[in-house]
This record gives sequence, C-alpha cells and structure tokens, in this order.
Amino acid sequence: MILAKDIVSLTDFARQTRKHTDDLKKTQRPRVLTHNGKATAVVLSVDAYQKLADEAHEHQMDMRLQAAVEAYARGERGAPLDEAFQQMRKRLANRSTTR
Repeated sequence: MILAKDIVSLTDFARQTRKHTDDLKKTQRPRVLTHNGKATAVVLSVDAYQKLADEAHEHQMDMRLQAAVEAYARGERGAPLDEAFQQMRKRLANRSTTR
C-alpha cells in the first residue's frame, strides 16, 4: 500500500536525493515519484528490490512446481521406474560410445 508520505515530486527527490535514499534504506518502502502531479516512476532501495525479485522468483518456481505436479497427476509427465532407468542406461551407453 502506498502512503501519502511515499509520494514525492521528482524535483524534490532530485534536490534532496541523499535524504530520500537514506529514508528508502531505513524504511524499505518504495517511493513514488511524480512529474506534474502524475506518478512517473517508483524508486526502491537495493535491498527492497532484491527482496521483491527473490519473492517473484520464488513465486515463479512455485507455479512451475505446481504445474509439473498437476501434469504428473494427469499422466503427462514422468515414467515408470523401469522405463526411466532403461532410458538412462541407453543415454549413458550412447555417451560412452561417442567418446
């Protein structure tokens, strides 16, 4: 949620960059920059950005895992153990003969 104190004009941010960047580090909250009264950019501290990127990556991995589990449940992925080992042995044999 963006609070009124998180909205700053681009001019004020440029004039008081040090103050705003220190506040970004301390609060870990994004700062919305406005130009002529309209939001034009969002600024984050490096730590806040990294946390956001990590959470997005984790969510993406969760979604991939969920899709794989659902595909496996529908029989679209996976193979019986004997078949999987047979395929692995075949690949290993092919790799050994090509060297």
